[in-house]
Amino acid sequence: MAMANDRDTALAEFCTQQYLIAGTLRTGGQRLTDLLNDELFSSVELRHVQVMRLINLKEVIASHTSALVEKEGIMLAISRGEGGEATERSYYKRVDTAKWDVFMTIPSFELFGRLHVRGTGGLRTALLRWTGQFIPLTDAKAVYSLYPEVSFSSNVIVVNKSRIETVCLDTKVALRSQRSAGPLT
Repeated sequence: MAMANDRDTALAEFCTQQYLIAGTLRTGGQRLTDLLNDELFSSVELRHVQVMRLINLKEVIASHTSALVEKEGIMLAISRGEGGEATERSYYKRVDTAKWDVFMTIPSFELFGRLHVRGTGGLRTALLRWTGQFIPLTDAKAVYSLYPEVSFSSNVIVVNKSRIETVCLDTKVALRSQRSAGPLT
């Protein structure tokens, strides 16, 4: 796996409808959202790969030196480990955002988290204008709907926008400037 001092790699997990694919991702210093939204590549390359069925994460069904994961099949992604687990602040620094607590459904998953919308516009407008295929949710949790005992939590879970079936708004948190130097609450 990635060396602790190698900031150009991160441990990453990708969920498809039935599988969890985990491995080391070369980031080149970029965030996972940026890599997934890079339109020059239709896949991401992983090293030291393990594949598990979502219904039985304890059993590794395949291990390989490398693998390509097609972006189109990714339901959600999580970056973990040294240099990989991004914080809310790093995703939304230097822009004014309104935060929405949301519940989303995508095939095979229920998602809970916080969606950040630039400016004061509504959520519908923000989703229509979103410039990438993958959207980060902060303070997020994903539950595998076919086997709810399986869930993933992270500071940031990246969701494939084209797979979103439902977005439910819980509350709008006040507009906040991310320019402040203090910690976010």
